[in-house]
Amino acid sequence: MAHQKPNRWDAIMKKSIISAAKSKSIIDRVEVTSETLTGRGGLSLFVRYLRNVGIYPQLETFFRSLRRSRKGQPVTEIFKQLFCFFLDGTSRHLVHFDALARDPGYAGAIETAPESMLSSHAVKRFFGSFWWPHIYLFRHLLQRLFVWRLGLASPEVVILGVVPAP
Repeated sequence: MAHQKPNRWDAIMKKSIISAAKSKSIIDRVEVTSETLTGRGGLSLFVRYLRNVGIYPQLETFFRSLRRSRKGQPVTEIFKQLFCFFLDGTSRHLVHFDALARDPGYAGAIETAPESMLSSHAVKRFFGSFWWPHIYLFRHLLQRLFVWRLGLASPEVVILGVVPAP
């Protein structure tokens, strides 16, 4: 098999895996505790996957303009909390972010400092500034991630389509 020339996405992935996240709330051990923990333990693995796959630098590059002041949360932190909210699926309502902000177990599970948790108002402001050009950039990012993952798996056949419901 011929050696493939590394593309720009591979270089970004390697760099981001090496540099890792700047979060100070990284889980480094698991112990027994008497405190109440959230039942969402899979979210910590999901957050680690997002960090290791290197999507955070891409999000920062594509969506830096969404952050209008240095006062709020970084764009990568907002996306991380949104991705976890969507994956968790406990609630479909944005006001649930207020309940999550008061849950230190949830904050620990997603490796975020409790004071950095988003409020429902912050999420609404973020979605208010997310308009068509940003949607295009997000779709482009997902396509690049998809193609990168296909390159890693190298399947013989890829079938894309929608299967009708029975």
